[in-house]
Amino acid sequence: MLIEAARSSPRPSRWRAWPAPIAVALLMHGWLLSGDALSVGVEDVRIASPTAMQVRRIEAAAPSPAPVDAVLLPPPAPPRARAVPAVQRVPRPVRAAEPVAAAPVPIEPVVPAAAPSPDPVIVASLGTEVAQAAVAAPASSGDEPLPTYRTVMPPPATLRYQLRRGMFSGSGELAWKPAGVRYEVRLDGSVAGLHVLTETSTGSVDAHGLAPLRYTDTRIRRGVSAANFQRDKGKITYSGPPVEFPLPAGAQDRVSWMIQIAGVLNAAPQLAAPGGRIVFFVTGARGDADTWVFRYVGTEPIQADGGMVRAVKFTREPRRAYDRLVEVWLAPAHHHLPVRAKLTATADGEIFELLLRDIQSP
Repeated sequence: MLIEAARSSPRPSRWRAWPAPIAVALLMHGWLLSGDALSVGVEDVRIASPTAMQVRRIEAAAPSPAPVDAVLLPPPAPPRARAVPAVQRVPRPVRAAEPVAAAPVPIEPVVPAAAPSPDPVIVASLGTEVAQAAVAAPASSGDEPLPTYRTVMPPPATLRYQLRRGMFSGSGELAWKPAGVRYEVRLDGSVAGLHVLTETSTGSVDAHGLAPLRYTDTRIRRGVSAANFQRDKGKITYSGPPVEFPLPAGAQDRVSWMIQIAGVLNAAPQLAAPGGRIVFFVTGARGDADTWVFRYVGTEPIQADGGMVRAVKFTREPRRAYDRLVEVWLAPAHHHLPVRAKLTATADGEIFELLLRDIQSP
């Protein structure tokens, strides 16, 4: 059919002029383009012309025909690999290992010999901005056993003092407020018109005199610190340092001792004689505690605003390099309340002093 179509072409003269091989090649090219060759297998013999037989031999020698796009079109270029950004795993947060708590070590409040502590005396650290937390050994670790005393507490009173610290002067006030079996003692101090000190002791009165339950010490630019007398547990603890002491009978704080010593002398005035001693276990509010031994010195007149006052003097000698010498004058005519108190630093000789101006009763 292709040959007849070629013979019936409008330009037969040109087809006749072509050589036979060229005509055959053109015929085969047209046949391949018509798509019929795709359905012809090796065993197909329906085409009997010499040209078809030649094509069959070619197909028999060749492998199965490839798809049309593989034969007629150039193989497509493989797709270019796209650059895929590497996925960075977000590291999981590592939880810090919790510290393993060491086995609790019993706290033994013993002062190293190389680090003496300041004397925990009432208002002794007035004006000292950074107080060292002294941890002293209780009296039972080498001292004689602590005595207890019968007491007769003085009536309520407010004592006003002239306050002196170094070259500065100011005013102080000691308020003693008993109420049945309860009490409160409060000491306030001002220097150069600036309130620098408040110490408060609250508790009850028992067979040994004052029995503090809580003592607070408030200093300028330092806040409040406290000592807690846990009588149901028999120990003294603190709001700051994690130390504690056994609570002996008759133990006092830095402000309650000023009333306690008056109560002891009211009940036993014979202690105000040569060889007389009064012993207390006294604590501050920052983990400092020690045994205070007051020794009788003698009788002296004290000049107060109201005139001369006869007083008995007791002294507490320093026991360590940074202790303070404590001197206190107690007036028998005023229920042995302190009319003068003087504290001298052994390290630099600085003096803190309270001198009575007047006593008021409610």
